[in-house]
Amino acid sequence: MWKRTARDYTFRYLIISVLFCVVCVFFLGRLFYIQISGRQNSYDTGTTTQRVTVQAVRGEIYDRNGNKLVSNRYTYDLVLSHASFSKMTVYRSNEASLKLLEAIAVCGEGTSHKEIYFPFAGTYPHYTPTAEFAGGDSIPYYRFKRIVADLKLDENITPQGLVEYYTEKYGLLDTDVLGERLFTDAEVDRLLRLRYDMDALRFNASNDYKLAVELSSSSQLIPYVSELGVAGADFTANVTRVYEYEGYASHILGQVGPIYSEEWKYYNSLGYQMNAIVGKSGCELAFESYLRGSDGVMEIEVDSDGRVIKETMITPPISGKNVYLTIDIDLQIAAEDGLAENVQYVVDRSAGYAIYGYGCNAGAAVAMDPETFDVLAIASYPTYNLATFNRDYDSIVANEAKPLINRALNGLYEPGSTYKLGIAAAALMEAEISPSSVINCRGEYPYGSAWAIDCSTFGIAHRGDTGLVTAIAQSCNTFFCELGDRLGISKIEDYMGRFGFGRDTGLELGGQSGVLAGPTYRQEANIGEIWRDGNTWQAAIGKSDNQATPLQLATYVATLANGGTRYSAHLLHSVYEFGKSEPMFTFTQTEETVLDTIQLSDSAQGVIFEGMEQVIEDHSRIKNWLKSVPVTVGGKTGTAQNSLACDNALFVAAAPSDKPEIVISVVLEQGYMGEYAAMTAARILEAFYNGADSGVG
Repeated sequence: MWKRTARDYTFRYLIISVLFCVVCVFFLGRLFYIQISGRQNSYDTGTTTQRVTVQAVRGEIYDRNGNKLVSNRYTYDLVLSHASFSKMTVYRSNEASLKLLEAIAVCGEGTSHKEIYFPFAGTYPHYTPTAEFAGGDSIPYYRFKRIVADLKLDENITPQGLVEYYTEKYGLLDTDVLGERLFTDAEVDRLLRLRYDMDALRFNASNDYKLAVELSSSSQLIPYVSELGVAGADFTANVTRVYEYEGYASHILGQVGPIYSEEWKYYNSLGYQMNAIVGKSGCELAFESYLRGSDGVMEIEVDSDGRVIKETMITPPISGKNVYLTIDIDLQIAAEDGLAENVQYVVDRSAGYAIYGYGCNAGAAVAMDPETFDVLAIASYPTYNLATFNRDYDSIVANEAKPLINRALNGLYEPGSTYKLGIAAAALMEAEISPSSVINCRGEYPYGSAWAIDCSTFGIAHRGDTGLVTAIAQSCNTFFCELGDRLGISKIEDYMGRFGFGRDTGLELGGQSGVLAGPTYRQEANIGEIWRDGNTWQAAIGKSDNQATPLQLATYVATLANGGTRYSAHLLHSVYEFGKSEPMFTFTQTEETVLDTIQLSDSAQGVIFEGMEQVIEDHSRIKNWLKSVPVTVGGKTGTAQNSLACDNALFVAAAPSDKPEIVISVVLEQGYMGEYAAMTAARILEAFYNGADSGVG
């Protein structure tokens, strides 16, 4: 027999020692790799780490007096994490889903979860395709086709075939060791609907699934689910905009919404997350840079069972800033209610006669501080309710009066006789007339011409020598045609342009620039007609090509009222950082915000406003509407021809007339005659002087 020698044992011990050293080196290296290099993965530790966005609170919007206009409401979504859900066995994920669905039912939150994409009617196993799906060429049908493609199934698979696919893939008909089914038909039905909905919404690593949405902070579902301890189920907070004065200031405040694909490049360059909510219109869009906050980033560590074991805030969210507008909500309400009342007044007076404004169904009004160009109210009628906008959208779009148009900023109207105030100012500044000058009115201009401009208002002809105050009060066409002839179209273009016609107002929300009638516009618009004297006369009384918005009319009267300085109109009053009591920014007019100037003399301004006071005195209806206003008001009516319907009604006003602190413009589409539009102005002035603190100044 062979006998082992000492040499054999020595060689064996040597090999064992070498192998032991190799193993030690391997494990030491592995330990170094894990602990010293800091690298970690789910294979080594059984945990996964993901980073999630922590939504920042959007800033709120206030009026000039600190009345909250737009606030935030916090709601919560019950969310299934794909990272956790995908780790579970099929049975455990089914069990977790049923627990959560049962919790939703028990807590009375059934409306917070809907399987809105399921294409079948009935319950398992007695399904029939819905009528909409069976008809093809529908959203449910195309969504079904997309799911089939996503799952890489046979494109010809039937709906019943897809049901069989789900029951097999997710073990919905499996049995236990005794041969008893794990899930009842009712449970299978609930799970089928849920699985289909998940696939319809593309539940994946980058898209978690919302099982219940818009839960209030007092919802019993939140503590209930927390006690259940279902892996992968968590609540995320959302911020929804709340409109404190529902139905008011809708055209001003605007809306928020998700970033559209065509906008992504722009917002991405500014550091936005793809799922961010941004301002889409109105002040929400105009002041987005203030209102937006900065989202934070949280790192979440999840164990192998899908439970969160650690949360680390990497970057805390920063709340958006609060924006205060120049708007006075009391005046805004008065303007919007006044327009609605005013339109109904015109319709009632028309008694069904086409020529008397029976078609009046729209209008706009603007109120402004003439010293600062703070916009105190912007009203457009008809309007809509931002709080119910999505629900009301179809009826809003179907409304022939087109509520979505902000007529105050984008409605273009012939200014009519309201234009005459600026012509008077230009003639006085150019010394074409003096405050005491008279012009003989013979009822038309030029007298005896076949194409003369008539000088009568609703059958009341103007005759004889007429001074400026009377010409303004009685809106004498002859007087202002003569002034237009003396000035010439070049000076009219110069002065009326400086008053803001055909010019940008500078308002943060934008708006139409309108048209300033004259050869310059016609040349720019490639209108080949030769400009003639008759065009100048028409332009001087607010006709011809002249088109202006109600906002432009307000800035024009404000420029007259403050002596000739046209500032940039603005809505931004001040900005506050979250939680701070002192503003970080307050808007102030400076030389840089002056858009134009006219050195209007005190005497010129005085005689023009004397004429505007006389307008009120000569119109008993307007005087009656203004009887509760405790100051003297100056105004000017305008009736603008509408070739397709009844004439538009315009009215501008300033109060007090000796030193105006508020100016107003009103337009009623098909309002028949200018004085009818004064009702809205009266309602605004009543609120300004007799209502709650106006906050002006």
